[in-house]
Parts: sequence; structure tokens; C-alpha cells
Amino acid sequence: MPIDTTDLWPEPDPAPRAAGTVARAEATQTVENEGFVPFDAPPPPMSAPAASPGHAAPDAASLRDATHQRIAVVLEELALEVEDLGGRLCTDMDVAARHMDVLQAIDLIAQKQRSLARLLEADCPITAIEQIGLDVLRDRMRMFH
Repeated sequence: MPIDTTDLWPEPDPAPRAAGTVARAEATQTVENEGFVPFDAPPPPMSAPAASPGHAAPDAASLRDATHQRIAVVLEELALEVEDLGGRLCTDMDVAARHMDVLQAIDLIAQKQRSLARLLEADCPITAIEQIGLDVLRDRMRMFH
């Protein structure tokens, strides 16, 4: 039986990437066109909280909320990347047939990431916990309330 030498994870294009806004535009276009963010994509631009004269700096709760929002975005991006990886593996029917349990585990990772992202974004964590579709994860999160 011949050995399959198909490269499932090709190396990134060795051409140097443009810096700054061009690279960000490329990453944004990838997200819009293909539905995932590549590992080497530059982070989105950070928008600092607007501080106007006479107003105090953001409080700890605002900074925590902003941090949770950013974590939720990264979790969603990771879920898309994990799903893409699983999808690529599923295109090889031999791999899919031999490793269905592993492919299902990959899908479960993406589901957990999405659930955690929604939990971080929720106005009411208790309600968000009850809306988690994965029993095991929902039960783990219930332990905190």
C-alpha cells in the first residue's frame, strides 16, 4: 500500500507580508471570504477607551468587560480554526473512517469554545450557563453558582 504524502498542513507562503494595515486587511478579507482567521494573522487594531476631558479613566469593571470581549473574540476565532482543521481532515475519507472519534473530539472543542465565548459576552452569566448546549460544560459552569 503506497504511503499518502499529501501535506494536510502546508507551510505558509514564504513571501514577506506587508506590515500594518495591509496585513490587517488581508486577515480581514480571509475572515470574510473563508470564515476563519489564520494563526499568523495580525491582531485587530486595539481601540483605546475614549477619555474626554473631565472624565475619569475606565474603572476595573469596564476593563474586565473589555478583556472578556477580546477573549470571547479569540475563542470564536479558535473555534473557526479548529472546525476548519476538522473539515480538512474529513475530506480524506480514509482518515475520516479511521479517526471518527478524534474528528468528533475536534468538533466538541469548537463547540466548547463557542459556548465559553457566549458566556463571556453574556449580560447574565447564570442565564448564559443554562443556555449552554453541552451538558458536561453546563454542569461544570454551574459549580460556580
